Amino acid sequence: MSTDYDTISVEQDGAVATVSVARPEAMNAVNTEVLTELSEAISDLSSGTRVIVLTGEGERAFIGGGDIKDFQNRSGVWFREEFRDTMASLEDAIESSRAPVIAAVNGVALGGGTEIAMMCDMIVATESARFGQPEIGLGFIPGAGGTQRLTHLVGYLKAKELILTGRHVPAAEAEDIGLANEVVMDDEFEDRVYELADELADGPPIAQWFAKKAVNQSRAQLETGLELEAALAGLLFETADKEEGHAAFVEKRNPEFRGE
Repeated sequence: MSTDYDTISVEQDGAVATVSVARPEAMNAVNTEVLTELSEAISDLSSGTRVIVLTGEGERAFIGGGDIKDFQNRSGVWFREEFRDTMASLEDAIESSRAPVIAAVNGVALGGGTEIAMMCDMIVATESARFGQPEIGLGFIPGAGGTQRLTHLVGYLKAKELILTGRHVPAAEAEDIGLANEVVMDDEFEDRVYELADELADGPPIAQWFAKKAVNQSRAQLETGLELEAALAGLLFETADKEEGHAAFVEKRNPEFRGE
């Protein structure tokens, strides 16, 4: 089965559906259109398939992050009411999906890419994949759950290290610190992802759904943290440092932050 979208593709093979971000020319970066289509596709598949694999088209990127050009000259109100609300719809679609969602991280997963992977129920990565929350280098902070989910997965001190430095995390390290379930050699990656998907598809779907809901509920005060993160990220859209960071990224130069 194939469904037509503008920025993603959906393929159904028996009990397993694959949803791919299809913007390889832009490192599969996400904007509100991509997020809306992902939310719609995953919501539609939730009760009609047994497992959903979320990945990126091509070999370079899972999701390279947010579309930085789309963030330039935007207000905090735009971020909070449009981008963040659209991202929240994707969060809800993934976390409320009755079908387990596997993030198949086949390349770079930075910024929003790491955040979207962390929304999923399992993360399988190629050995060449990289994770990270590099927003600090843009005069920004993770604004789609990164400050919250990363802390739950890797711990308080490690999360602050990764967010404050913005450094990229190789796949092997991601597995060691709990940011990925499994790392697989590149030439074995696809086979392993679908082996795991088939294993899940053979399981009891109602019990899997209930187990997912119970585990997700263990993250105390996640919603409060997400609201604070979104509010602070929105405020940063009003700073000169945010504009400088994003402009420097687009212009491929080092930013000059002034604390303004």
